[in-house]
Amino acid sequence: MEIAIGVVVGAILAIAGFILGRSSGRSVGLSEGPLAGSPETDDHAALEDRSSSRESELNTVLVEAIGRVSAFLKTNVRKPLIEAGEAAGADELRERIEHALGALSDIDFFLEEPSMSRSGQSLVSLVENVAQEFSGDQDVRLRMQLASSPVRAVVSGPVMMDVLYLILHNASRFGGDSTIDIAVQAIDGRSLILVRDHGPGFSDEALQRAFDPFYSTSAEGLGLGLPHARSLIEQMGGQIELRNVSDGGAEVEVSFPSS
Repeated sequence: MEIAIGVVVGAILAIAGFILGRSSGRSVGLSEGPLAGSPETDDHAALEDRSSSRESELNTVLVEAIGRVSAFLKTNVRKPLIEAGEAAGADELRERIEHALGALSDIDFFLEEPSMSRSGQSLVSLVENVAQEFSGDQDVRLRMQLASSPVRAVVSGPVMMDVLYLILHNASRFGGDSTIDIAVQAIDGRSLILVRDHGPGFSDEALQRAFDPFYSTSAEGLGLGLPHARSLIEQMGGQIELRNVSDGGAEVEVSFPSS
């Protein structure tokens, strides 16, 4: 229980720090407003209204984030443990405990600050390694189109593998199909990884909010996978784009300058 409380408190503090940090400094200089009747009065009032609106927005986002974490813990930690009946055997109890601990580890994963030590890496090799791991964990078929010539970028290998796993997990969960396509190619001086599912694609709202922390169309999800992936990719000097494919499905494109 102490571990769970610690992880939750850490998550909430991280949420608050992230949200409030983005708005820091916006109200600097507003405490001493212009003299009444001066030409700057209207501008000052407008800035105060904007600041108030921003604070309201931040509060709304923070409440949403706390609610998302609470729902995740209720579904993935509290429920599996409570539903273990008195007749549950050792194997069932072990499975339920491992599920609950896994959920706490998921939250802890998003709070970690990974090492960003970068070097030239083969994206083909990284994709192959992650595909093998993901296929062993998930009941999904991966179809890969890998370039025969080298496709390289300066990235952190372990971090890039985490990013790819998050993207594949998102495609598997929301793709509505048991097949995911992965392509690795080099175009116009950039190294690309394309991940495509064969589901309904992104809704208009999802395309706008997919990178918002704690946004998810699933009641049980944390909504941190794609935002976390984007943050890590950008820290490594890359870009991530989302789109719907004309003949169905959603596609995620990750790109880096070729090395």
